[in-house]
Amino acid sequence: MIKKRGTWIILIIALLLAAGGGYVAYTRGSVQTEESTGLTLETATVTQGNIIITADGSGELVPTVELELAFQTRGVLAEVLVDVGDQVEEDEVLARLETDSLERAVADADVEVQLAQIDLADVRDGPDDAELADARAALRNAQVELQLARATYENTSDSSLDAAVESAKVNYDWYVGYYQSKKSDYEKGHLSQSDHDHAMNAMISAQGKWEAAVNQALSEETQAANRVTQAQNSVQQAWENLQLLESEPLTNTLMRAELAVDQALVTREEALAALEAAQLYAPFDGIVMDIAATVGAQVGTSTPILTLADLQDPLVRFWVEEADFSNVVVGSQVNVVFEAFPDDTFTGAVTRVDPVLMTVNGTPAVQVWASVELGSQDINLLSGMTADVEVIAAESRNTLLVPVEALRETSPGQYSVFVVGPDGELEMRVVEVGLQDFTNAEILEGLELGEVVSVGETQ
Repeated sequence: MIKKRGTWIILIIALLLAAGGGYVAYTRGSVQTEESTGLTLETATVTQGNIIITADGSGELVPTVELELAFQTRGVLAEVLVDVGDQVEEDEVLARLETDSLERAVADADVEVQLAQIDLADVRDGPDDAELADARAALRNAQVELQLARATYENTSDSSLDAAVESAKVNYDWYVGYYQSKKSDYEKGHLSQSDHDHAMNAMISAQGKWEAAVNQALSEETQAANRVTQAQNSVQQAWENLQLLESEPLTNTLMRAELAVDQALVTREEALAALEAAQLYAPFDGIVMDIAATVGAQVGTSTPILTLADLQDPLVRFWVEEADFSNVVVGSQVNVVFEAFPDDTFTGAVTRVDPVLMTVNGTPAVQVWASVELGSQDINLLSGMTADVEVIAAESRNTLLVPVEALRETSPGQYSVFVVGPDGELEMRVVEVGLQDFTNAEILEGLELGEVVSVGETQ
């Protein structure tokens, strides 16, 4: 609601007296005109005092900053460490999410960093004497195994299995001839069916034994060949390992080890950031205005947890009528009186004048923002408190003053006054005028304290 008292003036007129000085009202007088027309010349004495031009408004106390705070990650709200009305400091922890899994992730990341750093150190430092000795011994053992494998393979041609194959082949050939003779007798009717089948089965059995002997011999040869191949591969691998140990670290090997460390460090930083994001910090000193979330609830990055406001340097948002707009500028001093503390006056200054005209309670108004100096006053101000605001548009102290009726505007912005001499004669004198209100005008040049000026004639 706009509180409109109009533009008003605080005027204190100080007369400089010969002894001590004091404050009195304008000294007015009258001079009878010579023509005896019945008109009386009204006069006033030039005095010294203060003139202050103000504009009034009304509004409310608002925080400098008011924010709804939310976590930077998702999770389950584990605890809220503050209550509504608590005063908190910047970077103070206000709430936490459950962090068991996040802490485990940090611990795992620490282990991976250590392992990667150990591998990198091994690559950079190269092998020690024991590692070289082991590599040389592994190469010798692989070479011995290759010799044995080759010897075994060569001996497979003289294997006893070859004799078994030959014997089985001879036995099979005999049973083939035997079966042929029995088959002929059977076809001539000189042999029974059972004797014929017995001969055929004997031949088939001999064939199976021969084929089994052949397969076993082939298997022995295959195993011997495989052993040679494996031994050759082992020798090659052992030789390459020894060469790698005896040479400088390969560029790509070193780069891989360094990249592994970098990746492990990045993973750990991400884990630490996730753990840090599970704590809600105060971005500034302020007061907890509201708590919106409950412990145990699933929250996200868009879930308000609490509202924090800065009332250390509060602002007053108020409105003045459109007619007083010219009297309100950024930097103007203000006097603020809150409805809750009518006996206390707070000072401040206009910080912003919104450039858009708005309607308040049906009246065109301008929205204005002003600071409030709390000073050393031990008063607990609350957000939303209503206040009356007086804007000091302009002021001049200990200046020469005359009633505005004494001014004669000779041209736009140019003024003169009639000075009444000791003999009652009028002298028209050009004056420079400063501040004006509905009652008084400030005289910058052209008059002196104590002179008498005409303010008009009365019947």
